[in-house]
Amino acid sequence: MPRPFAWVRLALLVLFLLFGALGSPLPWAALWLVLPAVVAAGLLTSWRYGNTAFVLPALLLAVAVGTQVAFGWPVWFTLWTPLAAAVGCWMGVREEGGGPGIGERAWMLVPLLAMAAVLPLAPGFPAAMGRLDSRIVAEQELIMKSAPPGGVPAAWLDAQKQFQATPAEERTKFWIAMVPNLLFLWAVLLVSAGRAMAARIASALQWPPLSRSPVHLWKLPDAALVPLIASIALLVFAGPALQPSAVTLLVFSVLGYSVQGVAVVESVLLSRGMPPVFVALTVLFVIAVSLLWILPAVAVVGLSDVWLDYRKLEPAPAGEA
Repeated sequence: MPRPFAWVRLALLVLFLLFGALGSPLPWAALWLVLPAVVAAGLLTSWRYGNTAFVLPALLLAVAVGTQVAFGWPVWFTLWTPLAAAVGCWMGVREEGGGPGIGERAWMLVPLLAMAAVLPLAPGFPAAMGRLDSRIVAEQELIMKSAPPGGVPAAWLDAQKQFQATPAEERTKFWIAMVPNLLFLWAVLLVSAGRAMAARIASALQWPPLSRSPVHLWKLPDAALVPLIASIALLVFAGPALQPSAVTLLVFSVLGYSVQGVAVVESVLLSRGMPPVFVALTVLFVIAVSLLWILPAVAVVGLSDVWLDYRKLEPAPAGEA
């Protein structure tokens, strides 16, 4: 890729983060810029200095606690920064020796997944979701009042009536279960942005390029079974208070193994000589027309790949062919 175009991509990425920050309320707006920065700093520092770089997330944790005490921000808000820095350091430590595969990099997001899973249990989080619900209701009413007569589609009016007819307690429970999932996806986006920034800075410093791995080599480590098993155990044995946490773990565990199943299918098609562009179009078409049943099916394929190793990505034991 020509270097000028790479810098254009970096500029577009920074603009995207700035727009995200401008469109978000304080103090969340700051995290649009802080999280990618600490991921990039952690990755580059640990790549250069090894495990010593984990001092960075430790220092950020101390800063987060101090910020929480000084400004009264909730702990579940301030912990995103040190956890993102730890993810960046983890990625940087693994860059030597070929770097981590794409599935391993996905597993490195587990600290943020754990954070999202415990959010429903954090002090003050249910109350914050209640305030969020009240704000959404107020915004809906303001939009309806400011809209010209007949300017709001009937479907929107019906949806608003159904939303407000739902008891506030039920709506709050919905936000408690939904918002952690959205926050995790948002954090994944910012970690990816931080890794992209680190790659551009490394190029400017004339360091080796960051490792890259195609999707068809996606393979989660065996430890990724832990969140899946934990989510099932919580759903079966835990009380209602832990159900949102179980759902978060289950959704993203199944999603991870669904991607692994897609990678297995893509690898089989590539091994049969199908051009990569047709493989990608075929997979996207099948997922688009049959999303509800194809994702569980490929999740089963991806989960079975843990034991059957269809693509022979695991090193063979000594003495075996």
